[in-house]
Amino acid sequence: MDPATGRKAPRTIRTRLLRILVLALAVLLALLGAAAAEQIFAYRNAAATADNARLEITLQGLVHELQKERGLTTGYVGGVKQFRAKLPAQRKATDAARGDLDAALHGRGDAAAGAVRESLGRLDGLAGIRKHADDGTGVVKATFDYFTTTITVLDRLDLGLGAVHDGQLRDAYRTLQVLGNAKEFTGEERAIVLGSVRAGRFRGDDYSRFMEIRAGRLAALDDFPRSASDAQERRLDAALTTPDAEDALSYESVAVHAGGRLKWDDIPPMAWWGSMTSTINGLRDVQVSLGTDVENRAAELESAAQRDLLLFLPLALGTVAALGALALDCVRSVSAPLTELAQQAREVAGDRLPQAVAAVQNANSGENPEPPAPLAVPAGAGAEVREVAEAFDRVQRAAFDLATEQAVLRRNTTDSLVSLGRRNQNLVRRQISFINRLEHEDADPATLANLFELDHLATRMRRNAESLLVLAGESSPRPWSTPLAITDVLRASLSEVEEYRRVTLRRIEPAYVTGSVVAEISHLLAELVENALSFSPPDSDVEIEGRRTSAGYLVAIVDHGLGMDTQALAEANVRLSGTASFMAEPTRFLGHFVVGALARKCGIEVRLGEAPAAGVVARVLIPTNLLTEAPQRKAAGKSAAGAPAADASAALPAPRKETPAPKATATAAELVSVAADAKPGESRTAGARGTSAARTRNGLVKRPRRSAIAEAVSETDRPSRPAPAGPTPDRSPEAVSGLLSTLRSAHMRGGISVEKEKEKEKEKEKEKEKAKARARADEQQATDTDTSEGDAK
Repeated sequence: MDPATGRKAPRTIRTRLLRILVLALAVLLALLGAAAAEQIFAYRNAAATADNARLEITLQGLVHELQKERGLTTGYVGGVKQFRAKLPAQRKATDAARGDLDAALHGRGDAAAGAVRESLGRLDGLAGIRKHADDGTGVVKATFDYFTTTITVLDRLDLGLGAVHDGQLRDAYRTLQVLGNAKEFTGEERAIVLGSVRAGRFRGDDYSRFMEIRAGRLAALDDFPRSASDAQERRLDAALTTPDAEDALSYESVAVHAGGRLKWDDIPPMAWWGSMTSTINGLRDVQVSLGTDVENRAAELESAAQRDLLLFLPLALGTVAALGALALDCVRSVSAPLTELAQQAREVAGDRLPQAVAAVQNANSGENPEPPAPLAVPAGAGAEVREVAEAFDRVQRAAFDLATEQAVLRRNTTDSLVSLGRRNQNLVRRQISFINRLEHEDADPATLANLFELDHLATRMRRNAESLLVLAGESSPRPWSTPLAITDVLRASLSEVEEYRRVTLRRIEPAYVTGSVVAEISHLLAELVENALSFSPPDSDVEIEGRRTSAGYLVAIVDHGLGMDTQALAEANVRLSGTASFMAEPTRFLGHFVVGALARKCGIEVRLGEAPAAGVVARVLIPTNLLTEAPQRKAAGKSAAGAPAADASAALPAPRKETPAPKATATAAELVSVAADAKPGESRTAGARGTSAARTRNGLVKRPRRSAIAEAVSETDRPSRPAPAGPTPDRSPEAVSGLLSTLRSAHMRGGISVEKEKEKEKEKEKEKEKAKARARADEQQATDTDTSEGDAK
């Protein structure tokens, strides 16, 4: 009883689970675990043993026929011509036994069947032995050795019957093997004598071999009673006490005591063949009976295992039914409340808590949105379910409070950034105005140069202040309404970088940008150019190229630095896409997020990649909706270069003269990387890995959205010059010679003009140097005059 409410306390989940586990462990581990595994294993083992026993009997049938063919073939090759009439029938019997064995192996893929198939490969040479015997080229020793080796391999195959668990079956199989060895030795005696009887004596060392075979037969017969039953011993004794068996023993005794000589009259070949074959057939009958015993025992084991398995099935089904009832009770009392609680938790994680956090983040200063409602616990839920719900409510409340604090902190940080950026911008604007006034009031070349450098430095400071506003989500403080040429936008961006003299403008196709995004595009390009200058050698140029495509206007900024690896490029592209937050990132990546914020605001795509030779290339695709036609000029002398993107009063840096790009220069079809606010010489890959903005929660690099830049690049790579409308007119050799002479003379005139222009430029430079020298001399003279007057006073 609950002392506070007076109601009965709900039973805990632990009680129900313990009740289920006790019964499940007692029944499942005792019955399903041990009995099922043992019964299934016993059944499979018994079935495999029965199959192997039948295979062993069939295999022994083939061995018996090979033994008979060995005796006839060896005797025929040794000179007993009476065997010629018996050979065809015996060969058919051997082939039939081979067919029976192949049929027994059909459909079996176990290890025993595989071993038998591999051993049957030795029978491939049987046709050659038969051919040599028929044409008279056979050799007794080779014929005897082939048959004996093949029979030995087949007879000693391990079919797994010796490893069975049943002792009776194991003894029966061992008895079958021992009898097979005795039968094989008897067959070898028959064959070796038939191969030498025609010659009157044993060939070579056949006599000693004969004695070894005889000793092996006697040893096998002595070993037979160790594993055989009384009935099996009686069957063997009956087979060895027949008149033919006694005749065979008497012929064997003559061969043993003859000292290697074999007389035709003492051991007639046909009589020897008949008595030994009759004895071997008797052993074969005993072997068949033993095989039947093995097969019957294996069948009994298989039947017993099947019976036990069938008896076990109802018990297993009853156990499963009991477990099902317990599982149903568990579902009703435990799983249903937990499922409902989990559903509410998913709703909190997917809808309620995100909506509450969004309301906190979007709330105005001073507003306090309501936290999400607590979880509703079902009436029949256990105590543990209630504790889980309360714990989840505490987690939900802590997450809401943390989100509220973070939202307030982020709002305050953003307001601080905006305030700081506005202040810096106002100060820089006033500074630039003051510098411009000084430039108009002073005409000294050296002073003007210093003021220009100071003006340029202030312009860069203004860009940094505007970067703070961009990160804070504020709009550009320098609005512009009229369209501006893309060349002027590029020059305005160059006025905001330090080493603008290292920037080379390559082919820039004409286009005009909508005035509402002039300041943003100029800022974006300035960040990219500044990065390219920072990460390229001081003695190399940064090249800019612009092409008009069907998707918009494509700008490529190429540097020749160390480059970036594939992973760093992928992470930088994520930051440049504008989808990542800069709040948890290192400050060296702020330039990435500035470019990303500007690109996302204007709908511009920025992608990075490797340059063909070295370095990287930044690719900026300005969509067609940001492009417009050239504005109508009211005054011819009014220049668009005075756009607010660079301040009308600020002097724009003169771009380098456009020169043909060298072969190693990257084209607009390549990509570049951006890492703003990095120091020159700092590796671009440093710190790129492991950034949270460019990776998922699992640590994988985020994939940016599909870009249309690739199609724009491929479009710029295609030749834009149309094919000639008609065929090329035929010209005579004189006309071609005239064209070449005209081209050569024009080239020479152009070269002379270029040389003259160079000489004029050199003269102008000399005049400037002389003017500077005269100015320095006048200043020195004035200084000396002032000094002398001071001394005189």
